[in-house]
Amino acid sequence: MKKFHASILRELQGKEKVAVLDLSCGTGQLLQSLCHQNIQLMGVDYSPEMIKIARKRLPSFIKLYRADVHALPFKGNVFNYVVSTEAFHHYYNQRKAIAQMKRVVKKGGKVIIVDVNFFLRPIHWLFQKFEPGCVKINSRKEMSKLFTQAGLISITQQRTFLFAVATMGVKQ
Repeated sequence: MKKFHASILRELQGKEKVAVLDLSCGTGQLLQSLCHQNIQLMGVDYSPEMIKIARKRLPSFIKLYRADVHALPFKGNVFNYVVSTEAFHHYYNQRKAIAQMKRVVKKGGKVIIVDVNFFLRPIHWLFQKFEPGCVKINSRKEMSKLFTQAGLISITQQRTFLFAVATMGVKQ
């Protein structure tokens, strides 16, 4: 997981007094990596078991919620960063998930999705068939289109390691 987190950790390095929402936070590994910084951290996961594990791992000042990324329980314009790592391919309605991310991020804030991305379509197809719960692996072009359709701007993409791409967009 650390390779999926690297681009987010670089983006947040040296940042202070920002609010970060980690979607599909799982056991809280990314949040744990960020908790030494002066950052307001929150995590969301659909699985009560993952939340339970994360609560044991993380300090109590990190707020954790059991919630669906398609219906986030937050007011709009709350976070400076909304991030999702290695989970987007599991979201059953990816457009709605990005719309929720955009809704809760502040104007000028960033949405960052780091997800699996293989070089060849046949490998995407195989992964989708054999990865439990996999809904859709997007190409770089498809991810960029999803961000554009959501109304995010200044979209950038970067291969974070051999099998992952980070896509970042800004709310205007």
